[in-house]
Amino acid sequence: MKRALVYKKIRKPIKKIQRNPLTRAMIMVCVLFSILSAIIMGAIGFFVYEHDMLHRYHAYTADVLNYVARSIDGDDLQQCMQTGVKSEKYNALQTLTNDLKETHKLEFLYIIQPISENPPDNMMDVLAAYTQAGKEAGTDGLTDLGNYTADFYPPEVARQYMARMDYDPTVTFFQNDTEFGNIYTAIRPIFNSSGEPIAVLCADVLIDEIDAGRIRFIALSSIMAMLTGIILSIGMSYWLIKRVAEPIQRISSSASAFAKKSHGRRDLEVMSFNDPNIHTHDEIEDLAKALASMCDDMKAYAKELITADRRVGTLEAKVIRMDYLAYTDALTCAGNKAAYEKYTASLNGDIQAGKAKFAMIMVDLNYLKRINDTYGHDQGNQYIKNLYTLLWHYFNADMIFRIGGDEFVVLVQGNRTDRVFELVKSVKRDMALTMSNPNTGSAYRISAAIGIAVYSPVRHANVNDVFKEADRNMYMDKNAMHALRD
Repeated sequence: MKRALVYKKIRKPIKKIQRNPLTRAMIMVCVLFSILSAIIMGAIGFFVYEHDMLHRYHAYTADVLNYVARSIDGDDLQQCMQTGVKSEKYNALQTLTNDLKETHKLEFLYIIQPISENPPDNMMDVLAAYTQAGKEAGTDGLTDLGNYTADFYPPEVARQYMARMDYDPTVTFFQNDTEFGNIYTAIRPIFNSSGEPIAVLCADVLIDEIDAGRIRFIALSSIMAMLTGIILSIGMSYWLIKRVAEPIQRISSSASAFAKKSHGRRDLEVMSFNDPNIHTHDEIEDLAKALASMCDDMKAYAKELITADRRVGTLEAKVIRMDYLAYTDALTCAGNKAAYEKYTASLNGDIQAGKAKFAMIMVDLNYLKRINDTYGHDQGNQYIKNLYTLLWHYFNADMIFRIGGDEFVVLVQGNRTDRVFELVKSVKRDMALTMSNPNTGSAYRISAAIGIAVYSPVRHANVNDVFKEADRNMYMDKNAMHALRD
């Protein structure tokens, strides 16, 4: 509809040129047409840059921040901030952020701890990524853990960082004019295991070049359209139709089609610019080539962003898979001993904070050696898996760990702690039913000793004390089972 309206405005002055080719009215119409062309090309440029590329850049930086945040051990980083000593995980995080800055279009990637709004020393440096080339050239200054930023952050900027010491893990953006230029800052909080924000993770993207490119594009489009209008004002009607009006219409159609096909699409094959096939050997042909070149550059830039998005997704999938393998028992899919130690470290933090409420169940499988020796290790493995399945039936919402060949630990937390004895009683009842069924195979007749310990701040100083009590109770249950058989 818009192209039809433009075409009608073109056709009317063309007829007038055929009657009076050098009249003032035709000159005014040509000038107005030049202005209209400049507005159309500027709108296309603004649409492509503002609503497509800048939006992709926001999503791109947000993906990078979320990927880095998932790689951060909040408790370890908080310990480094408090002591000023860099841990192995801190050094690994430094390496990861350096690699991301090397391979991604980020001006700065850093972690800071906002302290107050008013300088001096209202921010504490925690970590900043740097590239090797930037380090050697002196453009990437090394920021050390525990440094304070003097008066570098004025109050109005510091307030933006302070506001993100919240509990929302999403990435937000704000614009910031700095001595390095006009930048967008992507920011999100970092949390410890208790869910408390300890610092903010940020990435800065320099937008001066994007804005400058957009201005250059709009200016070029406007100038070329106005020059075309001047030429039209002194030409004849046939030249106007064949050399100006029709070429510009083809350029506009190709640009509009490109914008329509490109909007909201990730399929690069769809983002093709239809060549308007202009050979006028003047500024209009240059404009068509410049637009075609710009569209090719935009397609290449979009391809680069999509490739980077996929690379980040691949890295994220690898991290998730490695984390799963590192903390999962291969036979039962329960948590392994490493997962148990990691989780109990967090529980010790809850004990120190005075907010722990949990119970520990120690489970020791009986007759495993007898089944392995009599029926083979395949039946023994099935015996272990059947015990885990029974435990999972009652404790699927809790944490189940296999800490030894025939030993399991179940951690029950929160309000379910009040039902722990009732749940264990149900487990023992089901085991008794399997043992009493003579038609059940040996791997399915489950027998295990169980010990329970409920955390009490009076009796227990840490998780290990609770474990020892549960272990003692388990051996008491095992002895009682032996006495009953004897």
